[in-house]
Formats: sequence, C-alpha cells, structure tokens
Amino acid sequence: MSEPSMAIVLASPAELVKRNEEAIRAIRGTVEQHYTLRVGGRRYLMVAGAQAVATAMGYTTAIEAVRYVPAAEPLPGYWEATATVLLAGQVVGRGIGCVFDTEKPWNSRPHFARQAMAQTRATGRALKGVMGWATALMGAETSLAEEMPQEAPEMPQEAPQPVRRLPSRPKAAKAQEGATEPREVRGICAAVTKRETTGGVAYWRVALEGEPGQADPEYTSLKHVPDMAGRMVLLRLEQVAGRGEMVAEVVDMEVD
Repeated sequence: MSEPSMAIVLASPAELVKRNEEAIRAIRGTVEQHYTLRVGGRRYLMVAGAQAVATAMGYTTAIEAVRYVPAAEPLPGYWEATATVLLAGQVVGRGIGCVFDTEKPWNSRPHFARQAMAQTRATGRALKGVMGWATALMGAETSLAEEMPQEAPEMPQEAPQPVRRLPSRPKAAKAQEGATEPREVRGICAAVTKRETTGGVAYWRVALEGEPGQADPEYTSLKHVPDMAGRMVLLRLEQVAGRGEMVAEVVDMEVD
C-alpha cells in the first residue's frame, strides 16, 4: 500500500495543473490586495505573497543555513542564506539569497536586518524555482519585490506622507477638518524611534523607506512599537480626535 504523502508526487501532470490553478484562483484576490507592490511602474509579488500561493499549492519553506561572509577583496562582506521548498516532506527546490554590506539602503541597516532580508530573498529564490510560473497567472513580474533593492515601493492607492510632528494642544475643530477614512500603508520599515512629549508622554515614530533622495515618511503611534527595521510591515492608520492620523496597528508581513 502506497504512503499517503506519495499521492501528491504521483499525481498526473493534468491533475497537478488543475489543482494548482484552482489554488491560485482561491487565493489570488487576497494576495493581489495585500502582498503585491509597484516598483518602477511595474507590479511585483512579495515573498510573503509567493509563500501564500505556495502554501495553497501544498508547498512549505524552511531556512537551511545562514552565515556571514567577511569581506575579501574585491568583494565586500555579505549575509548569505539558503532556503528550501518542500512538498510532502521532500525537498523540491533550493535558493540562495544575499545582502551585501555595500548595498543600499541595507548598508545603513543593522546586521540583524540584513540577515533577515537575506533569508527573505533566499526563500523567494527557492519559491521562484518551483512555482515562479504562478506569478504570470497573478499578472505580476517574474522577479519578486524584495529583489528590487534600488527602488522604493510605489503603492498606487497611496502617496508618501510628509513627516508629521506630534501636536501639543491642537484645537478640536482641526481634527474634524482633515478627517479621512482609516487606511493602510505598506513598506519596508526604516526605523522605529521612541520619543517623549514635553509633558513626558512616550510615543513612537515609525519610518518607512521612502523614494531615493527623499526623506523617509514617518507615522506616529501612541502604543509601543518594537524595532522592526528591515522588515516589510503594514501600518493601519486611523484618525484620532485632537491628534490627526495615528498608527492603530503595526503588522509584520514577513511572519510565516
């Protein structure tokens, strides 16, 4: 009697195509809404989106190895990670991702952030080798968003916001004038900084990576925000009476 896990491996090509197309149709709406970015005017699937599609198709991913390679002329130092893709417990794909010490904007990020991005890129490379064709069915480019280090993401439904200062005692009327519906902002976290008002009240400034040559847009949270520099995050923003637009929730989009 054959093992249950072999049912996936022994499926006919026609059955595999049919099952995969059904899986993509089932998850496509969610992925397109939450896990795609526009870079340089083109739409790219994020690694988190590729993982969502892969999971729907029965694949899982794992980090096999992570290491730091010191500089050796003429190459700079870099973080390197190796990821694997598994199907029914068997390794069916492998990918390597790197983040070099001279690579912008990562050369200004701490080492743990570079290490995390190397793992993200390795996962993306491994998934591309197994189900990269699925990005075409999603209407996205074959490369993933995290492989585009030189350009910042462009979200068509939102424009970068100017840096806002925490108001001390604004008039209540001003809060009503600029009231808008709650919205979401996605991007790579550049930094999280804890600050205090003159009255000693703590608040946190969350900066997302902005366009090259421009200041990183910042958002204010009255709740504690952990250091998430280098990770793809989603900020849920809402209007707070007397304070304007504030961060209601920070979601780490790289959590499996």
